[in-house]
Amino acid sequence: MAPQIATGQVQLVSISFDPAYDDPAQLAAYQRRSGDRGKGWIAARPAQAADLPQLLATFGVKAVPDALGGYVHNAAISVVNPEGRVVAVLDWEAMQQAQDYVLQRVVQ
Repeated sequence: MAPQIATGQVQLVSISFDPAYDDPAQLAAYQRRSGDRGKGWIAARPAQAADLPQLLATFGVKAVPDALGGYVHNAAISVVNPEGRVVAVLDWEAMQQAQDYVLQRVVQ
């Protein structure tokens, strides 16, 4: 799916649930460390910490602070349609199935 992300045909959005730490510079550094995927990849965080609970609920994310200053959280791929609705939540561990789903149903 890398070509579709690089060209913007598929939008990949990585969302931080730690807005106190993940400022724009941290998010940009994360993208560099992770191998920037092109114009179709955005790393973002809620503008206001108060918006975080609704964002997590929308995507079904559970994040719990741990004793080391990090988080324990679930990982999934949420497929969002152009209208902004979550239409599928796919297993992070089944990456090939997730890619097949997106390429067959989203990419025309």
